Amino acid sequence: MSTDRVDKAWQRKGLKDYSTEAIIGTLGHYGVQVSEADFRQLAEKKYPGSIAEGWMPQWKGTGQFAPFPYAAAGELWRRWLSDRAAPYDLSEGLAQLMGSLGQLLQGSQQAPVGPAFERMNELRKRLPVNDKGEPEPGFMQEALRVFDERAARAFDDLAEMLAKAGHAGHADAFADLEEFLLPDRRGVSKSIVRAARGERDAALEDLQKVASDGSRSPLSRVLAVDGLLHLGANDKVTAVGRPLLEEAERTQDWHLALDLVARLEHAHKQLGDRTALAALANDRARVEKAHDEAHPGHRRHQHQH
Repeated sequence: MSTDRVDKAWQRKGLKDYSTEAIIGTLGHYGVQVSEADFRQLAEKKYPGSIAEGWMPQWKGTGQFAPFPYAAAGELWRRWLSDRAAPYDLSEGLAQLMGSLGQLLQGSQQAPVGPAFERMNELRKRLPVNDKGEPEPGFMQEALRVFDERAARAFDDLAEMLAKAGHAGHADAFADLEEFLLPDRRGVSKSIVRAARGERDAALEDLQKVASDGSRSPLSRVLAVDGLLHLGANDKVTAVGRPLLEEAERTQDWHLALDLVARLEHAHKQLGDRTALAALANDRARVEKAHDEAHPGHRRHQHQH
């Protein structure tokens, strides 16, 4: 085992100037033995964050060395698997792109939007994908975990804001990226952009199609319903939401059913439809009862729009 070690300044300086021996030596000193072969084997199924999580139970480092495994796993990946994209590459690329688009929206003519999109498109070609060509979920989870709620909201609103501000090309490009990274949003993000550009009827039609498409995931269909709500198309929400609620009950997906009840309730209230609201109260009682029987001891989440 190497006697080389990383010193306490690592948090300030980062790990790039330390030798690989020093990084491995420090891991070993605090209870984690790892070789390049071990690491490559772990990397067949996991990404740096999950690799570090696997090390934590035997980790004895405290103080400045408490978070060391996370930094070490990221740095070793960079050195040993430089040909493979890591989740942090995507986190950084996305943060950069969102930052430059934010500058553009604030009126900066110098915002480096072009280079940020280029970097993102290069990275996109290197992301690990499943047999449907969609980004590998474990990779995406780890890449998006670093964004807080505010950043997540900014990500959700960005394409629409760009379209409303007249940056149509950037809006389309960002919506395309969004639908690639989060396949459940396919057909939803681009529809919101279309509506923002004035093509409201076509957008509503597209969203209704996604919401009614039985081959799509339940989440995807709820996102389409949310898109309709967002655009104030409450009559369309009731038209697609009702069959979707019946389907959720048939397949006993009680969480989906509760989500749909909440959305239908919102739409009926906006439409001032008292009769529909009264009928929905019965649906809610039935769904809640079924949910509680299916998940005893599982307090109901607040399902609200």
